[in-house]
Amino acid sequence: MVEFKDLTVVYNQGMENERVALKNVSLTIPEGQFVTIVGPNGAGKSTLLKVILGEIQPTSGLYIIDDKTMNCMKPHRLAEFIGRVYQDPNTGIFPALTIAENLIIASKKGNRPFRFSSVKEEAISLLKDLGLGLEERMKTKAGELSGGQKQSLAMVMAILSKPRLLLLDEHTAALDPDSASRVMELTARINREYDITIIMITHNMEIANSYGERLMRLIEGEVVNDGIRETLSRATSVMC
Repeated sequence: MVEFKDLTVVYNQGMENERVALKNVSLTIPEGQFVTIVGPNGAGKSTLLKVILGEIQPTSGLYIIDDKTMNCMKPHRLAEFIGRVYQDPNTGIFPALTIAENLIIASKKGNRPFRFSSVKEEAISLLKDLGLGLEERMKTKAGELSGGQKQSLAMVMAILSKPRLLLLDEHTAALDPDSASRVMELTARINREYDITIIMITHNMEIANSYGERLMRLIEGEVVNDGIRETLSRATSVMC
């Protein structure tokens, strides 16, 4: 379960260009829930993802996973149980490596020492179900794939290490409609079959209205609409 209690992020605090990116955000995301977040540019969506990933620390308020405060957790520690798929299809893969090598690296995430091994049957099954023929091209360099194929591969890679939470940052924005549809169907399947909590940011309202069981809107750093209404208690902030 992911919780935010009175979460506030202020950039350049105390300076002339001070800006409040998130303001007293309080919400609870139960395990396995698929949440879609929409809002205009500058609404605080990317800032919220950065807090979750530990890339920035809240100015005040609490960020909690499974009753444990994550405010001061380092990004590399959070990356052990949080997966992410980016807007750029090239960001979530290793273009110079083959499909097989990409899948092997993804399955070893967080494990040391690292050794190359065989591709998991689970990964091959997911690729086959995409209907893109990637399971027949395991020796193909990932950089040679189309945008939709790269993003589908990135999605499969993101879940091979069994993350507790999957963050999707405009992961269909650079794709054509057919590829976006395939990637979203894979996203829904991952949520349904693996019970992974998903937080997805998108500007595509058709996708926002079609996928996920909870739709939230951020405007100027505040949650102004939430598909599931919940009452949350207030909490004090934790300083690092």
